[in-house]
Amino acid sequence: MPNGFIAIPDWFSHENQGSDIAIGSLENNGQNDLIVFMVDNPGGPNRGLYRVGKTLDADGRVNGGWGPWIDIPDWFSWENQGAGIAVADLDNDGQLELIALMVDNGPQQNRGLLRIGRNLDAFGNVTGGWGPWIDIPDWFSWENQGAGVAVSPPNGNGQRDVVVFMIDNGVEQNRGLYRIGRNFDVNGNVAAWTPWLDVPEWFWWENQGGGVAVADLDNDGTLSLIVFLIDNPIIQNEQNQGFYRIGRNFVADGNPVGGWSDWLGVPHWFSWENAGGGIAVAEANGTNKLFVCMVDNPPGQNAGLYQAVDLDHDPAEYGQWEVLPFLSGVLGVHTALLPRGKVLFFAGSGSSNVRFDSPDFGNEAAGVPLSAVWDPAALPGTTNFFFPNTLRFPSGHENVGKPFDFFCGGHAFLPDGRLLNAGGTRTYPFTGRKEAAVFDPETQVWSFVATMEHGRWYPTLITLGDGRILATTGLSENGPLNQALDIYSGTTDTWETSHFAHGFPGLPLYAHLFLIRDGRVFFSGGRMDDPLFVQPAVVDLTQDPVPTIPVPDLLDPVLRNQSASVLLPPAQAQRIMICGGGPIGKGDKTHAVDSVSIVDLKQADPKYQAVGRMCLPRLHLNAVLLPDHTVFVSGGSLQQEDEPLARVQAELYDPSTDTWRLMATAAVPRLYHSTAVLLPDGRIVAAGGNPEGGHSVPWVPPDPDEEMRLEVFSPPYLFRGPRPVIDDVTEEWDYGQMITITSPEAGDIRWVSIIRPGATTHSFDCSQRLVDLDIVSQAGGIIRATITDEPNIAPPGWYMLFIVNNLGVPSIARWIHLD
Repeated sequence: MPNGFIAIPDWFSHENQGSDIAIGSLENNGQNDLIVFMVDNPGGPNRGLYRVGKTLDADGRVNGGWGPWIDIPDWFSWENQGAGIAVADLDNDGQLELIALMVDNGPQQNRGLLRIGRNLDAFGNVTGGWGPWIDIPDWFSWENQGAGVAVSPPNGNGQRDVVVFMIDNGVEQNRGLYRIGRNFDVNGNVAAWTPWLDVPEWFWWENQGGGVAVADLDNDGTLSLIVFLIDNPIIQNEQNQGFYRIGRNFVADGNPVGGWSDWLGVPHWFSWENAGGGIAVAEANGTNKLFVCMVDNPPGQNAGLYQAVDLDHDPAEYGQWEVLPFLSGVLGVHTALLPRGKVLFFAGSGSSNVRFDSPDFGNEAAGVPLSAVWDPAALPGTTNFFFPNTLRFPSGHENVGKPFDFFCGGHAFLPDGRLLNAGGTRTYPFTGRKEAAVFDPETQVWSFVATMEHGRWYPTLITLGDGRILATTGLSENGPLNQALDIYSGTTDTWETSHFAHGFPGLPLYAHLFLIRDGRVFFSGGRMDDPLFVQPAVVDLTQDPVPTIPVPDLLDPVLRNQSASVLLPPAQAQRIMICGGGPIGKGDKTHAVDSVSIVDLKQADPKYQAVGRMCLPRLHLNAVLLPDHTVFVSGGSLQQEDEPLARVQAELYDPSTDTWRLMATAAVPRLYHSTAVLLPDGRIVAAGGNPEGGHSVPWVPPDPDEEMRLEVFSPPYLFRGPRPVIDDVTEEWDYGQMITITSPEAGDIRWVSIIRPGATTHSFDCSQRLVDLDIVSQAGGIIRATITDEPNIAPPGWYMLFIVNNLGVPSIARWIHLD
């Protein structure tokens, strides 16, 4: 069974035409029971049936057994296009009523009808009789693809409202609509109906179910409306997805005056065809949970399943997001954590040919800088941004006086802490620059270094074990792919060039590359908008021509565009993970994948193995290594550059258990050209994002095409108790050295690790890696540990030193220099 979903036993239908779920205490004892509902479509007259699962636990599982299926009498439809149920004590006598909704798909216009069964007993039987079927007025659809019903809690006068929801499948794009019947009584009477109200930003053309729920999610006396849908993509052979969104504080006219949330993904959705679904909200142990049901409709017998999704996010379990009260200064297309802890955002033209061609391009006084340095440790109220001077081409250059455009170049750290940026945008349409520059974090100045032989646009740079930097792939100055391998030495300011052996098709743009233990380089299969088909491979730089060895069995190899790849903690384990991704090309709206593969490069004949899937399919995602040896994933979208389908829910992967779980929901969607890096205090900063669209002048915020807001995520480990403290440690380290760390928590430390600072763009961080130190002893305020003697495991340069206690809580990092 897929993670999260629980099978409803004895689901007997081969075809369904609707389903739903409801929660209530049938014995009025404060213990919730689960009621599941289906419309069976056997080929003759349909049947509406429900059954009760007794005694839900805190995780939403049925502990008291299941009752039999019970027919709703007089179900007259031969064809339905949606249905729903709700339970509520409509006459305030201590017993619940069952409210059933059917969408009758007769030969003419559809009808929506309600029916009430009075006084449910402990096993779900209707003991007070059934009322008649009552038409919902003004049901206008001729074709529906889902429906639902919900009943509000009683107001101060003990009166309730009924909410009816439908998905209208017109001749064009679908619509989700709801209306409210005021003062709904036990006989089905309604004092007045609101008009049909559209659920805004309904993007779907095909749905295979939907539902609605009402609850006081904030415990403030205001009601929220939760709308659910099943997306059935119009592209053939695409997996379905479940979505919901929340309208806060909906008032008498039905409008949520508190606004609508983003569309949120239902985790672990696995069906390719559904035949109904629905939602309900209930409280368990003080936490609001969204119960989601679905009917999986494979070629054989159907299956009914449900899961409980937390709506309340305790920071100790889900972490916490915070939007910062200032902007990034430039679009965070490229982001690097500098030694000592400042963050460099740099974009250059940032995908704007208007900016690129403007005489104001790079004019800091005009508000068009190319890079910005942010100090996360600055005191509140102090200036925490610095804008480095624009680097311009000198006399004698073909573009004398014009800015060096960082946009879509590559970058990696030199051992002394300077950041090398090679390549970038030479022209629009895109060709690559052959120039390179370094940023010095001490002086905060950009300066030119030696020029490559040919240009690179969308290159990959990584630091090697001897401190030199490999640059490869990218479009050349004339347009074709540059498949040479250039290696830069910061000591001599020179480049050396080699080439792949004959027959190798080359590496794709922004190829995800990793230095591995024996000094070779591994290509994970991750890439950026390049249809070049090449298997993951090990690349041997010690030979020229450079040979490669393929590594097979990557899941979904053609859907790894804008995936994320990481060297899993610790680097000594030599396990590389690739997750998510989607199709090549902006015109292809194929959905992203949730598949995850890991390869163990310690094996003699390494092959990828499938592991636990992400909670949500996504591309444009960012993956960040955390000091507790987990992997944080945020941002992205279900489709290319598609903000309505943005994934604002983060998630966390634990390699020790091979499990993914959702984290808190961000306020800012992060799509294409977004970035995220770990900060020395253990938080993550997310920046950037500019979905597909035009660009206009001026570019200073607010620009709808450029996301300048910064949002910081505090992982759950920051809410688990006091943090261990590093009192003192030497800053300069040698390979194989035993180091001494003074800490009052010595004796309670699980890991001593160093993490290389992130340098990321286009969904790939070429720099980050976590290396464990061997703990030799820890007691009496002293921790002794040894650093690896392998530069290919920990390339020379600056690192953040973390100590992590046995609860998984990390210290604030201390910066060390390994050389």
